[in-house]
Amino acid sequence: MNIILSFRKIIVMSRKKYNFSIIKRVLTTITLFICISTPSNATDVKEAETFIQKLSNQIIFTINSDLTVKEKQKNLLALFQENASVLTISRAALGAKWRTLNDANRKQFTTAFTNYLVKKYGRQFEEFSEAKLVLERGIDVGKRGVLVQTRLIMPATAPVSVKWQVWKKAGTYKLLDIIIEDISMLTMEREEIKNRLVIHGGDIKSMMNDLKSD
Repeated sequence: MNIILSFRKIIVMSRKKYNFSIIKRVLTTITLFICISTPSNATDVKEAETFIQKLSNQIIFTINSDLTVKEKQKNLLALFQENASVLTISRAALGAKWRTLNDANRKQFTTAFTNYLVKKYGRQFEEFSEAKLVLERGIDVGKRGVLVQTRLIMPATAPVSVKWQVWKKAGTYKLLDIIIEDISMLTMEREEIKNRLVIHGGDIKSMMNDLKSD
């Protein structure tokens, strides 16, 4: 199964598992959250495009390297930690429960969640072989930052739309979300965390141990 089918499988499963209206409502909530949290300074679309072009080149380079899957995941983790707003993403994924945590527990959740994401999506690395990510354009979306539109090109498959939401923090661009075929990965992971919390009776520490075991 190639990565295109994997992405589409994730999308189909999410639509079956969760009511789509719920996903849409959660996406709206996250959007409002980001609008409130994002600095109001003007964004530079060209800089955002350059940022994503560099990041995507680094990702593709890692994918096409001769490294093992674990080594590729390690590189992905480093790229994610350096280029993504991991604290903001973790806070959005956990939702209201974030406010109940102290600084130490927030750090623990952020670490567990970040590693979970890298392992989950890093497993698909081998299926990206010979992939190319073509930059299309960046769109200034105001307080939500910049949405950089790209297209994933794979041999003998239909192109896949990949949008990257970025914002400028302390003068540096950071990744907030990746939207594949109009499905927000952050929205899907927020629902995943919500469901895991239900399974663990609202116990965040137990849920974090669950994330670490994946």
